[in-house]
Amino acid sequence: MERNRAVYKLSPLWQRAIIGGSIWGALEIILGSALHNLMVPMVAGTLLAFLGVFTVSVISANDIQRGFFWRAALICALLKSVSPSAVIVPPMVGIMVEGLLMEVGVLVLGANAFGLALGGGLAMLSIPLFKAVRLYMLYGQGIVDFFMGLISQVSKSNTIVITNALIYTILIIYLILGLLAALIGFSLGLKGSTFGSSQIELTIFGEKRGKVAFSNYLLLIIHLVALVAYLTYASAMPFAIAILSGGVYVLLIVLFYERPRRMLLKPFFIVPVLVFSFLIPFFTTKIALVPVYGIYIFVRAIFVVVTLAAIGTELAKPAVSQFFNRGFFSPVYYASSMAFNALPIYLNVFRNINFSASNAIKDIQGVIKNSGWSGNRPIIIITGGLGEGKSTYLENILKILGKDKAINFRGFIAMGIGAPPLREGYNLRIIPDGNEMMLCHRIGACGLPNKSFEFNDEVIKGLTSELVSIKADDILVIDEVGRMELYGEVWAELIEHHLTKTKNVLVLTVRRENLMHVVERWNLTDAYVFDINKVGVTDAANSIKNLVLSYHAASSRK
Repeated sequence: MERNRAVYKLSPLWQRAIIGGSIWGALEIILGSALHNLMVPMVAGTLLAFLGVFTVSVISANDIQRGFFWRAALICALLKSVSPSAVIVPPMVGIMVEGLLMEVGVLVLGANAFGLALGGGLAMLSIPLFKAVRLYMLYGQGIVDFFMGLISQVSKSNTIVITNALIYTILIIYLILGLLAALIGFSLGLKGSTFGSSQIELTIFGEKRGKVAFSNYLLLIIHLVALVAYLTYASAMPFAIAILSGGVYVLLIVLFYERPRRMLLKPFFIVPVLVFSFLIPFFTTKIALVPVYGIYIFVRAIFVVVTLAAIGTELAKPAVSQFFNRGFFSPVYYASSMAFNALPIYLNVFRNINFSASNAIKDIQGVIKNSGWSGNRPIIIITGGLGEGKSTYLENILKILGKDKAINFRGFIAMGIGAPPLREGYNLRIIPDGNEMMLCHRIGACGLPNKSFEFNDEVIKGLTSELVSIKADDILVIDEVGRMELYGEVWAELIEHHLTKTKNVLVLTVRRENLMHVVERWNLTDAYVFDINKVGVTDAANSIKNLVLSYHAASSRK
C-alpha cells in the first residue's frame, strides 16, 4: 500500500481546545460509567456538565476566545467514543450542544466573565431539555402522557399550572448551577498560569487518498435512515407491525455488533427499561391494552438504544473516520489524534483521585495547574516527526559530546526494526557499553484504544532498576518518551523518579505531536527543545555541552 507523508500545523486555539477537551473527556470516561451505574435520574448528566463547564472556564479564564468552547466540546465528544459505556452517541451529542451553547453566551455578552457565565448557564440548561428529548425518543408520546397523568393524580388540581411551575423551577435551578460553574472556574482560572502555546507541527503518515468508497458508509447510512424512519412512523403503525419490524432490526444488530449485545446482557440496563415500559401504559391506556402497549414501548426503547450503539460503532471504523482527515475537517481530525495521545495523561491522574462532592473542583483545578518539578537543572528534549531521524540525531550528538571526558551519559537509544512508519519492533542500544536488548515487537496497527506493541517487561524492569541509581553527574538519556509513558507505563516510572528524587540532567526524545502532552504531563515548561529540522547537530551538541557544564559547575559550588 503506497503511503504519503505530510506535515500539518495546529493553531494555538486548537491546542488549548485539546487540553480542555482531553480533561473534560477523561472526566466523562472515568466518572460517567460510575455515575450512570448509580441509576439516580439526572445526577450523572448534571454533575458531568457542571464539571465540564468548570473545566473549560478555568482554562479559558485568562484569555476567553470565541471558538474555543465548541472545539473543546468536539474533542471531548470524540474522546467519549472510547468510553466503556455501550451508549455513546446521545452523550456525544449532548456534549456538543453544551459547547455550542457556551459559544452562544460569549457571542451575546462578549468574551468576558458575563459571556462565560451566560454560556455556562445555557449549557447546564440543556441538560433537562436534552433529557426530555431522549426520553421522548425512547418512549414516544407515552412518556408525555405518563408524566401528565402522574402529576394530575398527585395534584388533583390544574395540571397545566402545576406542570409549568415545576418546569420553570427546574430550569432556573440548572441555569444557576451553570452560572456558578462558569464563575467558579473563571475565578480560579485567573489565579493560575496562562496556557502557553505555539504552532505545533505534526508529521502524518497514511495511505494515499483516493476516491471515497460509498460501501464504507453504507451501514452507517442504513442505521441513520432506519432510526429516523422508525421514530417517525412507528407510532402510526399497528402495534403488531411496529413490534415485529423493530424487533427484527434489533435482532440483526445484536447478531452483528458486540457493543449493543453486551449492553442488553446487563441487568442494570435492561430491567429498568422493561419495568418503565410496562409502567407507562397503566397511566395512559386501558388495562386490556397494557400488555401489547408495554411490549411496543419496550421494543421502541431497545430499538433506539441499540441503533444508536451501532451508529457509534460505524463512526469509529477507520474507513469512516478517515473521511474527516481531508479539507474542512482536517483540523478536527489532527486535533483529535493529539487528544487521543493526551487522554492517557488525564485518565491516569483522575483514576488516582478520590472524588467527593467537597473536593472534586479542587482536584480538577490541581490537574489543570499540574504542579510538578520546577527546579533549574537542564531538561533537554529532542523532537521531530515520525520517522524523521530523532534517534540518529541523538546518536550523533552523543558521539560529539562523548569526546569530552567531563560529560557522562547513561541510558539507551531505541533502534527501529523494519522500515518506518510501522516498525516491526525496537531494540535498545545501551549507553555507554553498546549492548542491545529487545524492547518490543509489533502486535497490531497503530491507534487507540489498542496497544501497538508487546513490551519485554523484564528489560523494562531491569533497566529502570539500574538507571534510577545513576551517579549525580551522569546524564540520563531516554529514547523515546511517547504514548505509553503518557499512559504511565514503560519508562514513566523512571522519568518520574528522576524528576522528583534526583537532579540529574535528562535528555529525552519526543515525537513532535506528543511534545505538548509530555510538557503538560510533567510540567517541563523550562525544557530546552531542539527540533531536528531547525537546529543542526553540531549547534545542538555545543548548546547542550554549555548547559551541562554550567549546571555541573554551579552544583559543585553549592
